[in-house]
Amino acid sequence: MKSLKSLLVLVVILTIGTSVMAQGETAATRSYSGEAINLWNAGEYSEAAEAFKLAAEKINVRNDKARQKKGYYTYMSGLCYELLNKHAAAEQQFEKAVLMRYYEYEPIVYFKNGEMEMAQCKHNEAKESFEKYMKFEASETAKRRIESCDYYAEQSQNPTKHLVTNVTKLNTTFYDYGTIIDSRGQEIYFTSSRPGSTGENTDGITGENFMDIWVSKIDRKGNWGQPEPMAAPINSAASEGSIVFDERGKTMWFTRCIVDPDLNIGCDIYTSEAKGKTWSEPTKIVLKDHDTTNVGHPCVSPDGKTLIFASNMAGGYGGLDLWYSTYDRRSDAWSLPVNLGPEINTSENDCFPTWGKNGELYYASNGLVGFGGLDIYKAARIGEENKWENPTNLGLPMNSCRDDYHILYTVQEKEERGFISSNRNGSKGDNSHDIWDFYLPPLLIDLMIIVADQEEGTPIQDAKVKLVGSDGSSYDLTTDASGQINLGEKPDGTRYLEPGATWTIEIEGIEKMYLGANDNFTTAGVGTNTRIIRNLKMLNIEKPLRLPEVRYALGSAELLVDETINSKDSLNYLYDLLTENPNLVVELISHTDCRGSDAANKKLSQARAESCVRYLVDEKAIDPARLIPRGRGEAIPATIKEKNAAGDVVSETKLTCDYVTKFKKSDPEKFDYYHQLNRRTECVILSFDYVAPNKSANGAN
Repeated sequence: MKSLKSLLVLVVILTIGTSVMAQGETAATRSYSGEAINLWNAGEYSEAAEAFKLAAEKINVRNDKARQKKGYYTYMSGLCYELLNKHAAAEQQFEKAVLMRYYEYEPIVYFKNGEMEMAQCKHNEAKESFEKYMKFEASETAKRRIESCDYYAEQSQNPTKHLVTNVTKLNTTFYDYGTIIDSRGQEIYFTSSRPGSTGENTDGITGENFMDIWVSKIDRKGNWGQPEPMAAPINSAASEGSIVFDERGKTMWFTRCIVDPDLNIGCDIYTSEAKGKTWSEPTKIVLKDHDTTNVGHPCVSPDGKTLIFASNMAGGYGGLDLWYSTYDRRSDAWSLPVNLGPEINTSENDCFPTWGKNGELYYASNGLVGFGGLDIYKAARIGEENKWENPTNLGLPMNSCRDDYHILYTVQEKEERGFISSNRNGSKGDNSHDIWDFYLPPLLIDLMIIVADQEEGTPIQDAKVKLVGSDGSSYDLTTDASGQINLGEKPDGTRYLEPGATWTIEIEGIEKMYLGANDNFTTAGVGTNTRIIRNLKMLNIEKPLRLPEVRYALGSAELLVDETINSKDSLNYLYDLLTENPNLVVELISHTDCRGSDAANKKLSQARAESCVRYLVDEKAIDPARLIPRGRGEAIPATIKEKNAAGDVVSETKLTCDYVTKFKKSDPEKFDYYHQLNRRTECVILSFDYVAPNKSANGAN
């Protein structure tokens, strides 16, 4: 590995396919194609991409063999651009190769084209490319890519509320990634290929400087200082990066990749101890089975005793896998690496692990269903073992269509903040990887309590309201002139309501005119900024209370229960009122319409009031001493009120017999409806001094 990309694409390079390479060797008889192959083998992808394009342009297609060679060079140019993260240029070359029918020799060109389309968020086109590839190869990877295209379409409609912002003060047009903050929270470390690195060599893969570890100091206002490279012996002429500290900040682990033109030496993990303001000479940790194996991306448990890392060592599941090793203090050595297993690792690349504050494992993978390139996943730890399971995609916008990796959470009490590394759209350079800040804004819940007269709907001013939460919060409040209480942010910047609590609202009676009222609601499950509105209706005890509709069979006092109405359910409203207010004594008043004699109607209405009382006594166990039945016949007609759009009463009409009768022929429906309104049962509160028979007034038995 000479850079970030060489480790990420290591498996891709090694598994391009022997048939493709064989074609390259045949084509290499020409000098320009030979140059392209040599550049490719040397990892000089930037120059190789142009050399392969030139090799393709030189071929005049006269037969199938020439077409195959031209398609091969075009395809190889696309591979180079892919490794350079130049997705649009890679897609263009792969599409040209498809037009040359290169898929007849290497169907993988469809797959590669699909991945480049995914990287540009063109998932519909990508899905078609993967489906074409599946006609040639029954590939589980391609199947996952198709699932990923559908997953992207689904998740695009349901992104998280995270705000992801480019940290422009730290980033350049070069590679900047892999943040870590020191134990004091005063310095941020990251990997960069910007000018000014230790050593003068250039990475042939990226055309940029070798990677170094850089550090920026954070001032008291949270501003970033000018980044500076770490001094020797940490940075060297080789590539360094992917740094991590133990919990105390006394030990550092990082990746170093020594570049030797005569030797194929893989990357290793080094450790160094703090020596005042400097660091000791780094020591290589012996982890790998072969010099050419790559080991990197260290992640350390808070106690510094468990090291998780990425490697392509033998025994993995394919690509880069995550492994762990434990430190033994007595022998001062690290144990043989153990693979984290199929619960975490895939047949592709699994890398950039970080340790969550609650023991979770965060890591990047392109072998699971995702959005394109590497995505960041969170896996739950199993007990105290070094085992994790159920990796979950962090979703949009934490992940994107491109490479998203290496997440760092900065510990906050009630905020979710941190950094990720990504080459998503909006990065400073066309091909750069940048450091991005993410922030999950607090969920804002506002509450409006509206208190109004139950019958009139008019607002009630100066109502005393008590709001109590299951989280221990309690507020004594008063309604304003509009009968409202509006709660949002407190003067100290905190909120009245937080997610996940259950709340009760209690309203006391007002000047003995209204009965108290109560309500409850919950903020559990609220996922977006929300305004909760609770309407509380208070019962004016100085006015008759019209109950929900209670009907009777024609000329009968029996409560009507059929497919159109359940009069017993209507009376349950009064039952609830009596239960909530155990000292109430009420009068049940029934009325009739004007049809029939006054004497008959008086008798019928009395029987109907008594029928209501019997239901409440016999079936709902209300003490009959609390219920006084009274029939008023047709003596008191109902009144209908007409309101304007603002809810103000603009007219009142009393439904007298003369008024209702005039609609008998002109509007039979209205005639029947008005009679029905007059056939009503109302409730009047008589007193608040009822005491259950087994209790005295002071509550003693």
